[in-house]
Amino acid sequence: MAEYPSSHSSSPLEFRHSWLDEPVQYRVKVRQFSQTPAEFTVQRISFEDDLAAYRRAADLGLSSVPRARGKRLEPGERSAESVERSQRRAKSTLRLLVNELAPNHFCTFTIREAGPEYFDSEDWSAIWSHFVRLVRHAGIDFEYVAVLERHPSNPKHLHLHVAIRGHVHYNYLRRFWHIAICAHRGVRVTKMLRGSDSPGNIQDQPIKAPRGSFKQVRKIARYLAKYITKDLISEFNKKRYWPSRGIDLAKAQVFWLDSLSMSEAVREACMLLGQWDDQAEAPAQRMFIPCDRVAWCAIDPDRSPPPPF
Repeated sequence: MAEYPSSHSSSPLEFRHSWLDEPVQYRVKVRQFSQTPAEFTVQRISFEDDLAAYRRAADLGLSSVPRARGKRLEPGERSAESVERSQRRAKSTLRLLVNELAPNHFCTFTIREAGPEYFDSEDWSAIWSHFVRLVRHAGIDFEYVAVLERHPSNPKHLHLHVAIRGHVHYNYLRRFWHIAICAHRGVRVTKMLRGSDSPGNIQDQPIKAPRGSFKQVRKIARYLAKYITKDLISEFNKKRYWPSRGIDLAKAQVFWLDSLSMSEAVREACMLLGQWDDQAEAPAQRMFIPCDRVAWCAIDPDRSPPPPF
């Protein structure tokens, strides 16, 4: 017979209820960053599919649950729900990477259209990789998170939004950008080109927040996340963002909650983390609720203290 997981202890690191009795439970996930304040996410976790799989295995007399198998779907075959989940995961991961990167610059890389020629995502990936190699060979400290976006009035034309950490000399970067673009076209150049000869540009994007502050970092993260669109997710079925190596996210701390509803789980999580306003009977900071299964908060240390651990 298939064995069900046993009941769990009262440790907050483990389930607070047996999921045989309560197949829907809640947990809070706390994410710490090296240079910006922490954030936390309250999640509804459903074990209903797992429970059904164990029960089917038990009815069949199997000693374990068979591993689900199936062929990989092509991008055009994916359901709207699958695309939406992929988009949410990509947005969340990108936002976390930007928070850990803590960029102090936000800019847009463009390529000038040459007649009927349009560079697709694979072309952009090759040009970007060449550009990064040139920058690093020049001894420039260049850490980034980059996201492709379609031009709103011309879907064939792409451009790249980039968050950068470090000192940026845009004329140096433009020179390497022009070299990389021209090399992809089979043309050798050694300097920055100007005017009608320029194959592309790098445009700084001002952010209305104190430079170097966590508020600036979070604004950049939100700007980049909004460029993860469903059409790019569904069409390419690949990541549409490119982080530099060395952006290491610390493992999140997870605490299972006693609550069995989202409203009570938010209250319990906020109280656990010192983010509950007793007078207002509400979270001390704004909660973002992208769907009915998730609520998250980016802690502002000017409004409430950081988590007590």
